Amino acid sequence: MVGAMGTHPMSTNVVPREKWSLKSLFYSQFDSPTIEKKYNLNYLRKTYPPSHRLLVVILISHALINSLEIFLFKSISEKKNIIHLSILTISICLNILSLIIINRLKNRILSNIISIICLCPLTILSCLYPEECHIYLLIILIYSLANFSVLLSILISISITVIITALTLNSKICLVLLLITNIFGIYLNRLVDITMRSAYNQLCKNANVRGTLLSEHTLISKMIDSLMPRKYARVIMEDFDVFRERVQNVNISRQGEDELQMATFRPLHIERMENVSILFADIVGFTLMSSNKSASQLVSLLSDLYGRFDDLCVQMSCEKIATLGDCYYCVSGCPEPQEDHAKACVLMGLAMINAIEEFDQDNNEEVDMRVGVHSGSVNCGIVGTKKFKFDIFSNDVTLANKMESTGKPSYVHITEATHLLLKQDEFQFEEGPPYTSSNKVLIKTYFVAKRHLSHRITRKPPHMTLATAAAVAVASGVSVGVSLNETNDIPNQSETTPVTSPLLEEVAQARRATICEEEFPQDLENLVNVENVNETTFENEEKELVMAFNILTLKYKDDKLEKGFSAHVGSHSLLILEVILSILSLLFIYIYFPKKNFVSIIMGIIIGIKLILTLILIRFHRILLHWWILRHFIASFYLLSPLIIILIQISKYDDTTSPAFIVFISTYLILGASVSHLIKILIAILSISIYLPLFIYKQEMPKSSILDISICIFISLIVLYGITRQVEVARRSQYHVGHKSSEQQHEIEKERARADWLLRNILPEHVIEPLRLRGGSYSRNHPCVGVLFASLINFHVMYEEQYEGGKFYARILNEFYGDIEELFLNPRFSKIEKIKTIGATFMAASGLQADSNDQNSLGEFLFCFIQCKRYFNTINTLESVCDLVDFALAFQSTMHRFNEALLNFAFEIRMGLNFGPVTAGVIGTTNLSYDIWGDTVNVASRMDSTGEQGRIQVPEHVALALEDKYKFDLRGKINVKGKNFMTTYFLKAI
Repeated sequence: MVGAMGTHPMSTNVVPREKWSLKSLFYSQFDSPTIEKKYNLNYLRKTYPPSHRLLVVILISHALINSLEIFLFKSISEKKNIIHLSILTISICLNILSLIIINRLKNRILSNIISIICLCPLTILSCLYPEECHIYLLIILIYSLANFSVLLSILISISITVIITALTLNSKICLVLLLITNIFGIYLNRLVDITMRSAYNQLCKNANVRGTLLSEHTLISKMIDSLMPRKYARVIMEDFDVFRERVQNVNISRQGEDELQMATFRPLHIERMENVSILFADIVGFTLMSSNKSASQLVSLLSDLYGRFDDLCVQMSCEKIATLGDCYYCVSGCPEPQEDHAKACVLMGLAMINAIEEFDQDNNEEVDMRVGVHSGSVNCGIVGTKKFKFDIFSNDVTLANKMESTGKPSYVHITEATHLLLKQDEFQFEEGPPYTSSNKVLIKTYFVAKRHLSHRITRKPPHMTLATAAAVAVASGVSVGVSLNETNDIPNQSETTPVTSPLLEEVAQARRATICEEEFPQDLENLVNVENVNETTFENEEKELVMAFNILTLKYKDDKLEKGFSAHVGSHSLLILEVILSILSLLFIYIYFPKKNFVSIIMGIIIGIKLILTLILIRFHRILLHWWILRHFIASFYLLSPLIIILIQISKYDDTTSPAFIVFISTYLILGASVSHLIKILIAILSISIYLPLFIYKQEMPKSSILDISICIFISLIVLYGITRQVEVARRSQYHVGHKSSEQQHEIEKERARADWLLRNILPEHVIEPLRLRGGSYSRNHPCVGVLFASLINFHVMYEEQYEGGKFYARILNEFYGDIEELFLNPRFSKIEKIKTIGATFMAASGLQADSNDQNSLGEFLFCFIQCKRYFNTINTLESVCDLVDFALAFQSTMHRFNEALLNFAFEIRMGLNFGPVTAGVIGTTNLSYDIWGDTVNVASRMDSTGEQGRIQVPEHVALALEDKYKFDLRGKINVKGKNFMTTYFLKAI
């Protein structure tokens, strides 16, 4: 009882409020007929048999003990004893027979009939011998272990009570004890039924959680597939906690412990792969194509083209690495080895040339492809901690890039290393110009001409891709507020009609089935697939429950679970109900015994103490009930209080104390639902050891009467054990199911945290919501965006593949990028986005979070650019650009600190910065990626490539716009590819 006097911190999550509705207090039923039917079937298979077996054990024990008494201490020849013995024998036979039938029942009415038949002999004995104590045991068994509904239990019990009262006209006072027994029986019936339904309710939830977890894992798998090869998925997910701890350490280091920032190495997943081929492909004519397109049109075209390339990658067994603006590159033989990697890459290149021709036909464009392929070795893996991606780098990757840049449209430019791996009769080769490498080695090259096909090899990819769908689903969060597939009310950004993705439906269902107390639907029938959960799921769940606790002591085998259950207490409503029942029982016992002033005073004192103690416990339950011993000590006081009244009356009213004591043992001690059944048995044994000697000592009674009373008390003890055991099994099952649900909910939250983390390492924060609302597409024109390129110009000097194949230097680069990316944790730089890393070049941008509507015409795009220039001198307009400049300076400072940790080497940085209008968008089919395009990006890249070591180079308009806040040195006019001569400046360090 006292166990119900407070709430443990985890109880809110472990045992949630019930979400079915009770049609009435006496007719509990799930709203869903299907769920109710499943519950009844499960009840007949799983709950009824063990409960009925316990009833049978008690009834057979009762019959055997009474039979043994007749054989040993009474005359068998007496008619009364013969009838008594015959009834007991029939009871044993009927109960044994019922054990054979119960496992085959499929109807609850039949189970009620069997229970009635098993109780009939005890009912007859109660009517034949109303002066004995059979009646009290019978009534409490009807309400508890007979498994009747509460209405049927009340009907049967009242009928028997009326009959017994009529048969004992001279003992109307026994009606008080019968009334107590009925009241406690109703309470016990409701407690057990609601507890079992609560456990089943939670079991239904758990079955759905399994499906939810599967959907979450599927979702994450799709997202990881769009980011990196599956080979790296497991280790990356393990790094989730490492990265989170690293962020916490960085936050601590800002408070004064700088050494924590470099205390440990970050995770590195790099491996050396030999015998691979690398392909680089560049769109020829991209600048012209993009010059007259709006943001949505350009992103749509790129998504179309890159979607075709993605499909070809899968067909050709190649692994897409990334897109760099209008450059697309992939690899074969990595991360999984492949014998014909060179052939796969060349076929991929030829297919890309054919695919872009089909793209031109479908979209009325005039672009071409220039492809370069080289075979050799690479270091592949994951680099960085923010916006990381699967990447490859090595000297051979650089050479493959050079093959592309020195190639020609509609041809695949290959090195001699690749040529040697190809069969001469499979392709038509023509010799190309030799290429001189950085170490002055002359490399022969070849061209492979495009194929002339009579059939199409690509199709226009769907608007909604699996990768995009995964991102949209995670972006939707727990509650899918907008239908992910209904985009009719949203302006479409391309001519392609959105299509439904099965993944979206799957994820939407999983998200709707989330087991969360605040979000769970009121009606279980609303749960997705809850009515279709197969029985195997429930069997697996219940097998785990059976194995969870010891069959004798009922203690959980898991010590942690047992500790949690011991600390778990019930609700205040249950406390109040049990206190009311306790006080009510005291009042009835007071009425039962003849009135004495002394007894009245004791009664008033006990009730007063109970009320005061209850109020104190309600107010200070967290403090007082924290200790297990104190909690059970208080419970013992509540449970033993009626015994005090009984013991006071024992000397003068011996003929009435024994029925009251039997009711106390068999009925009253069932209170305290959260108290261990073993504690209650211990209290009962202690009470018996006090009452029985006093009863025998105070009164001189025949041995037969003492024996009869002792047997009744002993049977009452057996009944108490059976009932309290059933209640505790139900409570422990409910707690275990709830605890398991809490663990699964925690796992779901963890999986979603990982999914969100992954998503934010694929897409910027500000892209996620618009991506969801637009049904999986995103493109924006931003009028004023700052773009930064920063290159480690001497990394190639450090990089040496003779030592660990270059893996050691990859770790250094990973650590350097990690230090730079931790700058984003600074609130000043929180709105700066890392776009990508390209080898030893870091690209970032600012101003992408600013709200801007998509511009659907070139005129509107130019208007934004003019508006941006008009306000160049307004510093508020350029706040994001200033943040990027400060970030660039912090970038340099971080590099200097990093250099202090390097031995005999120091990185040298070269940076270029620009701002202006850009186009941003999400593209990709198998690899989802966010990128920005435009002349602003190209100029920023040129500012880097034409800059000087240790300096930040900017074009003239940047220097003029920021001259009030920063100092610049004029560099003069320099030749910039695609721009002729430009006047540039160097930013002065502050």
